[in-house]
Amino acid sequence: MKKSKSATIDTRKRIVSAATRMFLEHGLAETGIASIMAAAGLTQGGFYRHFRSKEHLIVEASIAAHDRLRGVFSAAIEGRPAAEGLDIAVGLYLSQSEQQGCEVLCPLASLGSELGRLDQQVRDAAMAGYQRLVLFFAGLADQAGYAEPARLADAIVSTMVGAVMLARLATSPASAAGVLRNARQTIRLMLPAPGADGNAKMA
Repeated sequence: MKKSKSATIDTRKRIVSAATRMFLEHGLAETGIASIMAAAGLTQGGFYRHFRSKEHLIVEASIAAHDRLRGVFSAAIEGRPAAEGLDIAVGLYLSQSEQQGCEVLCPLASLGSELGRLDQQVRDAAMAGYQRLVLFFAGLADQAGYAEPARLADAIVSTMVGAVMLARLATSPASAAGVLRNARQTIRLMLPAPGADGNAKMA
């Protein structure tokens, strides 16, 4: 019997969900199509009814991971002044390795070394994810009244992604914590002190 359109969409979502979690937890090379389909409760043979290739699935998983990351940020900062929300979001990003589960894991920091070696569609998706992060932080910086919000956000995101990647390479928990702590302090130095109204003073 042919599946309904809604059933097909649900199946695709299950595959993307399983892939997103497994890619972030185990890496791209270590996660095969067969294991993803098994985790989704499906047979490997059905994969190509939904995706052209593993790379196509990686692109979809990257989008899903950034959607989820954006949702975590938005929930954490809801109702907060923009400058405070910016600091909270930075803290969440830099503490992602300490979080339970993969809701706060960013594909750029978790998989960056692998993403750069894959084909153009995957690299394009990675850079689109980067731009989404920049736009999110730029929006907060703009609301808070910081000067040159887009440029500031680009510097913040670059610092965060690089710090988390380096922390993952650290040989000890103390070294990793030091990298992340320095990144947090560096980002705070980029930002002027908030004013009495909770917004930032213009630089």
